[in-house]
Amino acid sequence: MNLYNGISKWLVIFALFFIFDEKSNALSSSKQVVYWSGFAFQGAESSVSKRYKYSHKLNLETDDGTPYFSRYFRDFFQANKANFTEISLVYGSADKEKDTLALALVMMEEQVLLEKLGSIHKLVIQLGFELVVLDFEGLQVICSQPIIIEYRDASALPFTNDQIKNHIHDIIIGADSQLTKVLNNKMGKVQVLGKRQGTLRINNVSVGEKAIPFLSETYRSQLDSYKQALAQQFSVLLSSQAGVATLPFAKDSANANMALVFSDGSTVQFNIPSPTFAVDLNLRGFKKVLSKKTEAESLWVYGAFLDVKVYEPEFDIIFFEKPMKYGVSKIVPASQSQVDEFPVVSEAFKGVSLEAIDQILTDKDTSKKVISKCIF
Repeated sequence: MNLYNGISKWLVIFALFFIFDEKSNALSSSKQVVYWSGFAFQGAESSVSKRYKYSHKLNLETDDGTPYFSRYFRDFFQANKANFTEISLVYGSADKEKDTLALALVMMEEQVLLEKLGSIHKLVIQLGFELVVLDFEGLQVICSQPIIIEYRDASALPFTNDQIKNHIHDIIIGADSQLTKVLNNKMGKVQVLGKRQGTLRINNVSVGEKAIPFLSETYRSQLDSYKQALAQQFSVLLSSQAGVATLPFAKDSANANMALVFSDGSTVQFNIPSPTFAVDLNLRGFKKVLSKKTEAESLWVYGAFLDVKVYEPEFDIIFFEKPMKYGVSKIVPASQSQVDEFPVVSEAFKGVSLEAIDQILTDKDTSKKVISKCIF
């Protein structure tokens, strides 16, 4: 009972107070009623300000003290709610006995990578999100749509904290926001999964020693964050290419959970249920090979080497297991003394992931017994 009192509290905070008309309209359709629960950061409350250094500050910068992201995305989803074709999104106070499903936009990752190559300062911003349906009765994540946003820039001068914060503002909530463009595409895929529908989750991610020298300094010191980024990128590609339902990645697959810190200050721990089917990724490493050299330039090929396994985790039934590789070319002028290798190997990882997904989809056994059961 106390739990639901807490749930009602934060649901009311984000209410628009036109619940009765909206509820009756939602009930008249065959769509599942899902309440808007707000914007949340993934992780412990004590770590949010450090883990999301810039996004957390942006969320606090409002005139009336209302957390900005929750207010902004409440209005965004309300204005574009016709794009939700599989659920009926409702705002207001929920009936704690009947209405336990809620929609949240969760920020999973904020990575700001700064590097100096010769006289050039480079900036890479990587932001990860999950658009999730949550069940507050069982405290479980029901469905997820993973999102990755990336921004790159270069300057003769070092980037300031204000410049970085302004870039992140524009990516998330700017006039030409990358995030809202992706959300408009993802909204139609949000649904409440049926009991007979299968789910997929990236269960385990490992990174070999031969990959680490190619990573940014930030990721070399925070390898768990890099694993999170790899899992999210593969999930985004798998969901997009195969049209399958996914569950969020958790670094501890045996005890998978997602702690969410909502904008009203409440923290709720959700369980990520065991998937029907799982995917393991083993990034064995990256490798570069000089393919051609002239007085003017050098042609390098960067390869990504990835082991992919698709299986049924309860009985460890393996459907697909293959080592994959993929290469991308990089031309380096003779006058350039340093090469920013991380974007190149990132492109190689994307390529090897797409190659793996293509082979998964064309493998008749895997396609029939796994993919077809998880399509939304």
